[in-house]
Amino acid sequence: MTDLHAHLLPAMDDGSPDVKTSVAMLRRLQAQKVTAVCATPHYYRRQNAPAAFCLRRAEALGRLLAAAPPGLPRVMLGAEVAYFPQMEQQPLGLLCVEGTRTLLLEMPFADWTDLQVETVTTLALDCRYDVVLAHPERFCFSQGNRRQLARLAALPVGLQVNADSLLRRPLRGLALELLRGAAIPLLGSDCHDLARRPPRLEEARTVIRRRLGPDFLARMDRQADRLTRLRPGEAAL
Repeated sequence: MTDLHAHLLPAMDDGSPDVKTSVAMLRRLQAQKVTAVCATPHYYRRQNAPAAFCLRRAEALGRLLAAAPPGLPRVMLGAEVAYFPQMEQQPLGLLCVEGTRTLLLEMPFADWTDLQVETVTTLALDCRYDVVLAHPERFCFSQGNRRQLARLAALPVGLQVNADSLLRRPLRGLALELLRGAAIPLLGSDCHDLARRPPRLEEARTVIRRRLGPDFLARMDRQADRLTRLRPGEAAL
């Protein structure tokens, strides 16, 4: 099983503060039967050029791997890329999950414009990225965003719901509705630490299995495996 969204690189962003916590997070994921995890620190274009970000990311991974015992889930480098204007014109390969065209995209926490939705469409259809929208349930605060999200859900775009959203009654129904209607339904822990936002994939998967069925959960697992499989011509980082 693959976790597509985790902030476990030490001192990289607002996630794990240190190597000890990062190793403990990997152990927690292992206990939940995770075999591979995408390390997806926040990427903000206004703060970092891709090359500088990737250097910091590689250094953080090096510190983690030096301390991690054998047998823990495999860590794949990626990023949670915050939307920025004209991003479809930029080379984004360094920010994809390593060895793939999978781009985890965080949309703005505001009403989405038609131009922003068109940019995502271009990334998916013209640039041929495997776009995955991070935690779409967090953006459904307006009818406008719900309509825009319905447009994107009809495309070959992944909708990655957070595990915690399936465990909170106010959000659970919405999260299940989004998964049910997605062309590519996906689950991620979006874990940041061991206390406030820990990995809770196992509990969330139980909800999906009970409400949407084991076949639906198996379909989600297949999609996650596909999106993290090394593609010919895409070098591993």
